Amino acid sequence: MRLALTAIAVLALAAACASPGMPPGGPTVSAFPRVIASLPETSAVNARPNKVLLRYDDVIGEQANGGDLYKSVLISPWDGGEPQVDWKRTGMTIRPRKGWRANTAYTITVLPGISDFRGKASPFGYEFRFSTGPTIPKTVVRGVTFDWVQARAIPRTTVQAIDPKDTTLVWLTVSDSTGRYEFGSMPAGTYVIRAIDEKSPNRSLDPREPWDTATVTVTDSARADLYVFIHDTLPVRVSELRTSDSLTITLTLDKALMPGVEIPASAARIVQSDSTVLQVASVMTAAQDRVEREKADSIARLKDTTAAAAARRDTIPRRTIDPTRRRDTSQVLPPLVAKRAAPATELVVRMTTPLKPGSTYRVTLTGLRNLLGVSGTATRVLIIPKAVPIDSTRNARSPAARDSAPKTITPRDSAVRVPALPKPPTKPQF
Repeated sequence: MRLALTAIAVLALAAACASPGMPPGGPTVSAFPRVIASLPETSAVNARPNKVLLRYDDVIGEQANGGDLYKSVLISPWDGGEPQVDWKRTGMTIRPRKGWRANTAYTITVLPGISDFRGKASPFGYEFRFSTGPTIPKTVVRGVTFDWVQARAIPRTTVQAIDPKDTTLVWLTVSDSTGRYEFGSMPAGTYVIRAIDEKSPNRSLDPREPWDTATVTVTDSARADLYVFIHDTLPVRVSELRTSDSLTITLTLDKALMPGVEIPASAARIVQSDSTVLQVASVMTAAQDRVEREKADSIARLKDTTAAAAARRDTIPRRTIDPTRRRDTSQVLPPLVAKRAAPATELVVRMTTPLKPGSTYRVTLTGLRNLLGVSGTATRVLIIPKAVPIDSTRNARSPAARDSAPKTITPRDSAVRVPALPKPPTKPQF
């Protein structure tokens, strides 16, 4: 009996020594957890895994995404369900909800945020590919996700590539902190690329979430920039009216206007409360109005300074430029600039008839088209306040009021004076 117990203890010790992974405890290998091995290995083909294993150089925690570790893992192509992710001290196991497809190249992406047991999160993600078939396609699709209305790149946007012939195949990725995204290992063909600025991260499009699509044909590489916006079928409404002078009304809209659609002056109608119709000179977007004002200001400045500039031109020495000197552009990175113009959300109406103080006007614009092309009419009431009369008696009082007002006497010397005591009379001397 004693020999049997000894044999079991030896086998258990041998199994523990043979198990992969780092021993418990010990110093941290790096400042934050890093992947040191994967099974299957990256770029492996004809793989038949039950689960994918990722091994880290330190004990990792489950704090990522509020404890939902599966939200930090993407499997592409996606089967529509959340992946099954299990935590095991220095590693994790990953598998799709419906199992691995045959003859399919997979991309496993671990998003930034995996932390060690002290809560130190990794600022980097991890990505690797393998195939359950004999090959891994070399295709790639790149692009940038923009907020169309704000004209800025959006980070952490969910981007999908959908095969129109088989909608069960959805390749999945997330744009980085600069808005850039990249797909890889997709079979050659035509795909619908869709970007979603998710408010609730479920990898699906929900109502009122901004999104955009583009169709690309992939042979080896392709590019598709996406401009997300809320696809609202309601017409444009006026949310605010304000005036900068008696001939200008600025309208703030609740939705963006379709770019490139000119709005004629006849689209605006301004009616006073006594049914008087004001004549409208122009209707422009705020950007167009700013350009026109800057152009007028520059023409006025040019007229004022032409003579002075001509007199100074001959007295200024010319600077010689060394043709061999070149600007160092090696460290200059190209900025992420949206190629589409940002749609307008403000209109400026200019009139030839001035607005009257103390009057009420109804401002109506027709033919306003939102970003989906839905046309509508927007109406709002504008009230011009009365002019405030200047009170000339506030700072000037009448002579009678000035005479009856108490006078303040300022002493010459504010120091307290003590009167001198009289000297006692001297006694007569006998």
